[in-house]
Amino acid sequence: MSDKITVYTDGSALSNGRPGSGCGWACKLMYKGQARMKSGGAIGETNNRMEMQAVLEAMKSITDKTIPVEVYSDSNYVVETMNGRFAMKKNRDLWRKLMRERQKFASIRFIWVKGHDKNKHNNDVDRQAVAESRKILEAQSDR
Repeated sequence: MSDKITVYTDGSALSNGRPGSGCGWACKLMYKGQARMKSGGAIGETNNRMEMQAVLEAMKSITDKTIPVEVYSDSNYVVETMNGRFAMKKNRDLWRKLMRERQKFASIRFIWVKGHDKNKHNNDVDRQAVAESRKILEAQSDR
């Protein structure tokens, strides 16, 4: 087995793009039998931006960028754009950050995985991203 970092990412937007909506992202990084989950939230973002944020946060978390990385996402938008098959029309601010971060890696691959299916790691990040969205939503309603 090769020495690589495996990453799963997901984003969530409970009321996609509406002001005050709860949004979240999550990434799970796995290396040499160890796993680490990172997550966060935002207000009023879109699902696509949260998907992108999850990938960006995962890439920024990896300190040794010489180790090969495989990033799994259920967002065709993110995977196809990172692989150069979709044009960057919207969300250019985040795309610039993602592409700048990507250049720092010796080897990084982006792979699509079917969402809400049988992949344990994808389901883990989905649950965490949704939990972050709900946490943001609850904080909004407590105001």
